[in-house]
Order: sequence, then structure tokens, then C-alpha cells
Amino acid sequence: MIASFEGSIYAVSGICPHKLNPLEGATMWGPLIDCPWHHFQFDCRTGENYFPANVYPADMRELRDQVAPLKTYRVEIRDGDLWVNLP
Repeated sequence: MIASFEGSIYAVSGICPHKLNPLEGATMWGPLIDCPWHHFQFDCRTGENYFPANVYPADMRELRDQVAPLKTYRVEIRDGDLWVNLP
């Protein structure tokens, strides 16, 4: 998935790590990608989970394990073309 925020372009996995559903149809709220299935939100710049991680208590590890980040990929612009460094 390609996302744009404040003039920068980011590439992240198109699969939500929460339940492995596709992010097709996701919406952006500022830098946050909102999964259309369960509304987990991820920062497009880092892949980190924003919601529900921001409301889970830090001492409840069983909840924290549910908020894996999105995979992120390096992006380059070469001669006007977008290149994504996939593994």
C-alpha cells in the first residue's frame, strides 16, 4: 500500500496484522491508516499501531501483543518513477 502524507510517500504492507485482512478501502486520517475491518489505525510513516495501542494498558501484555505494526518498505523516486524496496 502506498500512502502520502505532508509531501512524503510511504509504502506499507497491504495486509492488516490484526486479523490478516486486506487494507483495500482503508482511509487516511492525517498520517494514520484506518483499517476498514476493525478500525485498527497505523502510522504510515513508521507502521506502528496507534489505535488501539494508545488505549491499552501497558501492563496488559496479552492486549499489547495484538497491536503488531504494519511492515514498512523503503521508497525511492528515480527519474520520476516510484521504487519500493520489497524483500
